[in-house]
Amino acid sequence: MSSSPRRSGQSRRGKSPGANILTASGKRQSHHPPVQGANNFPVQAASFQDPHFPFQPLPPPNGPAPYRFDLSKLLSADQMAAIANTGLMVCHSLGDTGDYRGRQQDFVATMMTADYSNSADNLKPTFCYHLGDVVYFAGDIDKYGDNFYETYKDYQAYIVAIPGNHDCQPDDPQDGPVDPKKKPLDGWVQNFMSKNPAALGSLKTSSGRTQMDLPNVYWTLTTPLATFIGLFSNVGETQGEIRPDQIKWFQGELKAARDDIALIVTVHHPPFSGDTEHSGSSEVYNVLFDSFKATGRYPDLILSGHVHNYQRFTTVVQGPKGSLQIPCVVAGAGGYTKLGKLHQINGSYPDVPLRLASTLTLEQYDQDNFGFLRLEVSKSQIVGTYYSAPFTPAGTPDTKPVESFSVDLVHKTVRTLESPS
Repeated sequence: MSSSPRRSGQSRRGKSPGANILTASGKRQSHHPPVQGANNFPVQAASFQDPHFPFQPLPPPNGPAPYRFDLSKLLSADQMAAIANTGLMVCHSLGDTGDYRGRQQDFVATMMTADYSNSADNLKPTFCYHLGDVVYFAGDIDKYGDNFYETYKDYQAYIVAIPGNHDCQPDDPQDGPVDPKKKPLDGWVQNFMSKNPAALGSLKTSSGRTQMDLPNVYWTLTTPLATFIGLFSNVGETQGEIRPDQIKWFQGELKAARDDIALIVTVHHPPFSGDTEHSGSSEVYNVLFDSFKATGRYPDLILSGHVHNYQRFTTVVQGPKGSLQIPCVVAGAGGYTKLGKLHQINGSYPDVPLRLASTLTLEQYDQDNFGFLRLEVSKSQIVGTYYSAPFTPAGTPDTKPVESFSVDLVHKTVRTLESPS
C-alpha cells in the first residue's frame, strides 16, 4: 500500500529480554522508574495499565527473517543513482492520519504535496514514512479508499508504514456491530503486505496508488544513506507491548545495521511524551534502551506517532564510546481530528527548551496545528524540519516551518538550528 502512484516500470491505472517483569498478580511492571520532569511534568506513564484490548496476535510475515525491504524496490535506477551522486536523501514522516470524522488528513496531505511539488528535483522526498494509525478506529478495510488512497491521490512519493494500535484494534462493541470475520491488522496487511503490489489500492477513488508488499508488521527499510528499523508496539492505548521474539529480531537488526550511515528507529508508541492524553510508554522505552545497551548500538533518531501533536526531546545516554545525544521525535499531528495538549506548569504551557532531567530536555513542540516532518539525510547529518498550519476546511494551508534541528552523525550530537523563515 504505501506506494507512490506507481512503481518504476509499472503502468498506471485510470510500546529486551528482561525489560519487563510480571508481578505475582500478573501485572506488568517496568524495572526502570518512570521519568518525571521538572515541576512534575510527566513524560512517561507512571505504571502499566491494562489496555482495553489484549495483545493482538501478529499475522504471518511475507517471507523469512530478517524482514528487510530495500528502497531500490520502489525507486528507479536513475533515482537511486541521484541519491548516490548527490549524497542526499529526502523523506517525509508523520503518523495518525486517517480519521474519517474530518478532513484534517486531506489538509496535511495537501501540505506534503505542495512541499513535494515546490522542491527542486534533487530535494524532492523519495518516500513518506508513516508512523502508524493509518486508518481509524479499527483499521477497517472499507475505509482505506476514502481515508488513504483518496487522501494521498495527488501525493507523488511512495508511502511505507509501521502499524499503530488502531490499525490492529478489534471491533469495539461500544461503537456498533462487531464483524465476526475481522482479524487484527487485516486492513493494514491487505494494503501494506500485499501479495500483488502492482494492484491498485482502491477502485473507488481517482488514486493511481498501488499496494505495498512490505515483509512484515515489523521490518527494516534499507536505503543508501539510512537504515530504518520499524517496530510494532501492538494495540495498547496507554502502553505499547513488544514481545521477546520481536525484541530478539530488533537487537539482531541493530547489530546488523551499517555503521557508516544514519540509523533511525521507528515505533508507534513514543518513549517520551508530555501530552495529557497519551503519555510516553515506559514499556517501549525499556525495550528500546535495554536493546541499545545490550547491543552497543544506538540510533541517531527515534520517530514515533500515537500522540496527536509534535514534540521533540533530546535524551543523553552513555554509549560504548562516551556520551551521545538522541533526538526522540513525536510527529502524530497527521490528521486525527483532535490535537493533544501538553501538561501545564503552574497553569501555563511550558516554555522550551525545558530541562526535565540531567539527561532529558523537551526542545520544542506544536500542539495547536496539524503538520508533517521533513528529513534530509546525508552521510554526515540528518536535518529535520517540522511544518504545520492551522486547520481550515477550505483554501490553501498557511504552511510554516515550526523548527529545524540537525543530528551530527559523526559526533552524535543534536543541535537546534536557527528558526526557519
